[in-house]
Amino acid sequence: MRRLIVVLLVMLSVVAVAQQQEDCFVVSNITVKGNKVTKLSTIDRELLFSKGDTVCSDETIKQSRENLINTSLFNFVDFDWLVDSDTAGIVTKTLTISVVERWYLWPIPYLAYADRNLRSWYEADNINRLSYGFDLVYSNLWGLKHELDLIVIGGYNQNYGLTYDVPYVTHRQRLGIKTSVGYTRNREVAYLTENDKVKFFKGDEKFAHESFYASIMPYYRFGYRNKLYLQLSYDDRAFNDSLAVLNPDFLNAEGTRFQYFTLSAIFKNDYRDDHNYPLDGHYLELELTKTGLGLFDYSPDIFYGKLTADWYTPVYGRFYWASNVTAKVSDSNKAPYFLSQGLGYNNDYVRAFDLYVIDALNYAICKNNLKFEILKPVTKHIPFIKNDRFGKIHLAFYANIFFDFAYTWNVVVPQGVDSKIANKWIYGTGFGIDFVTYYDKVLRLEYGFNGLGESGFFVHLVAPI
Repeated sequence: MRRLIVVLLVMLSVVAVAQQQEDCFVVSNITVKGNKVTKLSTIDRELLFSKGDTVCSDETIKQSRENLINTSLFNFVDFDWLVDSDTAGIVTKTLTISVVERWYLWPIPYLAYADRNLRSWYEADNINRLSYGFDLVYSNLWGLKHELDLIVIGGYNQNYGLTYDVPYVTHRQRLGIKTSVGYTRNREVAYLTENDKVKFFKGDEKFAHESFYASIMPYYRFGYRNKLYLQLSYDDRAFNDSLAVLNPDFLNAEGTRFQYFTLSAIFKNDYRDDHNYPLDGHYLELELTKTGLGLFDYSPDIFYGKLTADWYTPVYGRFYWASNVTAKVSDSNKAPYFLSQGLGYNNDYVRAFDLYVIDALNYAICKNNLKFEILKPVTKHIPFIKNDRFGKIHLAFYANIFFDFAYTWNVVVPQGVDSKIANKWIYGTGFGIDFVTYYDKVLRLEYGFNGLGESGFFVHLVAPI
């Protein structure tokens, strides 16, 4: 019996090896079409194989194409394989990569509301709370994926900044560096959270807040899906003197000016099929941040760690599932108010709680999404636009239902200030429609219900998870 089992295992191994050899082929040549700006070295960097390599896995080809898509340099990327020869059991193929480059220079008009989201701005009922200007972005300078970002924004809140990102400093294309410098002025500044909503102070003739900032961030890419970032930043912030009366967090022994350095280390492991609207894969981010390095006598002193983990998978047919877990843990329960943004900011929020915030330095969130593909991604041509950068577009629609929940702990609620959701479990659920198109544009329309018995309609411009 043992001999029979051994013979069967050997036969299965031989068949598997033979099948593997049958599926393998040698890459005889690689050509690229459509790259009028992008250098070949930038494209070659994303491929998991080179000319002369033997390829035995469809996953290798799939990941190479995903790498190119996720550079955000191209609207479309197609691989076309042509068999050159098949002699003596050795198959050789030529690869033609066809790309449709994006438009890289964007003088983007800027119009923004002063609040955390559209719904909050609408409820404020004040059209003057708008900022306007332009954001000039060149995302593929020299054809080497360098990015230049010039911001000039006036109006209610003002921001003047310059950022330059060089993804490949060394010949091996692994080390990059990003630098930023800028100056901001705000008419209003958040000074207190009451009833789980932000209260704003508005200065008269003076700005409520002025800030100069600068940062340098070297980063290292190892493999194709892993990056390590180290960021050192400097902030010099001055607040209106009246804020010190409203909240003592805006006052130190030197007055209402705060200077501090921040050092961060961030690791990213990214295996999503599409960064902007993923349907398959996973994403992991680990962050350690220390604000206040002891170089100034009265700088803030905060240290925290943060974990973000996303998981995406096709379920069946046109159904897809996505989950997110985010957790932040700090060595302190108290921080200056202007550095205590926790639950309710950026993408760290429970859906249907869009109008609320919790000044939590310690929290955990879990988001869950089941979506149905109403319209599979299709490619359309706009007849009167001949340039493929604009005339060739892709569209997709998804219906989704969601359920999110979160918990905050050790939240310090000031005396005399009420909170219904701090230091408690909260949850939100609902349904919505996602519209996805080219140039990374996502429009989400959602109707949600939260644990406080409230409901509402919400609009977002990024993927839910």
